[in-house]
Formats: sequence, structure tokens, C-alpha cells
Amino acid sequence: MKSNPFVLIAFAAICCTAKVVTAQTGDEIIKKHIDATGGENNWSKINTLKLSGDMKMGGMEIPTTRTIANNKGMRTDLSVMGMECFIILTDKAGWMYMPIQPGMDTLTPMSKDQVNQSKLMLNIRRSQLADKSFIAKANYSGMDTLDKAACFKVAITDNEGNNQIAYFDATTYYMVRTEVIGKTADGAEHEVVVNYSNFQRQPEGIVLPMTESSDAYGGDMVYKTVEINKTVSGDLFKPTTAKK
Repeated sequence: MKSNPFVLIAFAAICCTAKVVTAQTGDEIIKKHIDATGGENNWSKINTLKLSGDMKMGGMEIPTTRTIANNKGMRTDLSVMGMECFIILTDKAGWMYMPIQPGMDTLTPMSKDQVNQSKLMLNIRRSQLADKSFIAKANYSGMDTLDKAACFKVAITDNEGNNQIAYFDATTYYMVRTEVIGKTADGAEHEVVVNYSNFQRQPEGIVLPMTESSDAYGGDMVYKTVEINKTVSGDLFKPTTAKK
């Protein structure tokens, strides 16, 4: 029985492709992700980030602004049905003011667990997995498919022992999904999944996802404008101050 040479060639190509994919380590995937989204040099120059857009949930579009000053603070402002709401986070404390929700019409401090699990977002490079120095372990966990796109799945542990699963598009190496076990205010554990899309390269050379989707948000967060390295007053992260 003769072998079909075209079948053999196709089989060899599949084997070679599989070998290339599985040969990569978690560290190599992270490095390619950093290079694809701007490189360490460009990321190291980012000190402040302000993202503005709309949170789409329940048929509403809620104007939202997120401001981050590297390692200092993060503030999210939302305007819901004429009511101004905000969430403030620093490395030591956090507060929420959500007058649209019963019981949260006064300033509500975050729990210690909530602050600890959220303060990882205070570093812009860390939240985008764009700095290898924060990563203690990155283990390649195989391939997966998200929205019909092949992805590398990497289990990541940071220097403080926090764990997450990150998915990277196998073609672009952009991070398209993260899975983290978080805690509610009463200490109950729950999985927080965030999907990232609509990636855009900024004039500063870095690539950012302009859309974040998560059940934790209740919908999609679609950013329209980006401001990088603008001056941010420290007063913005004090819960007694108004939006500036």
C-alpha cells in the first residue's frame, strides 16, 4: 500500500507546529507578551494612566473614568443616573461610595482582604503582566481556545504568593483573559474572570486592551480615551475629596 506524500507532508507540518507550541515555557510566553505589547523599556516609562469610557450594563451606558498613579493609588469614578460614585484604592486602604446601592450611600471602607487582593492593580505594569520582576513562577499549562482563537494558558504566581491563570493569544501574545480567586467583603471566595479585547497601540509604544468584560463588572467596560503620564494629584486618592 503506497503512502500519500501529501498526507505525510501535512502530518509532518502538524507535528512541527505542535513541537514549536509545546516547546515554549511560561517564562518565554511572558517575555513574548511583554515584547508584543511594547517592550520593557516603553513600559518602564509609564507612571500614570487615565482611562475614560462607558460601562455597559443592563441596557445603560455609565460614564466611567479610571485613574492610576503607579504604586500610589487608583480611583474609579462612575456617574449613574445623576449620582456620582467612586472607588478608591491605595496600598494601605480602600473605600467605596455607591449611593445607588442600599447601604452604600455613605463612605464604606474595604475589608483587609479586598485591599490586599486589589492593590496588585496599583502598579500599571504588574496589572498588565508587563514586568517579569513581579513574577515568581510562570508555568505553561497547555493550549486552550477562546472565541475560536488558540491561546497559551499560563499559571502565574507573583512574589507575594498570589495566583492567577492568564491566557495569551497564540498569534499576537496579547493577554486576552485572566482568572483569579477573590474574596467578597464577608470573606467568601469567588472566581473573578476578566476578558480583554480591542487592543490598541498608544503613542507611547505600549498596547492596551480598550475593552474589559467581566461578570464582576456586570457588563463590558469600553474605554474611549487614554491619557498617559499626565500629572495626578495625590488628593484624588483621599476619600473626602471630590473628583478632579
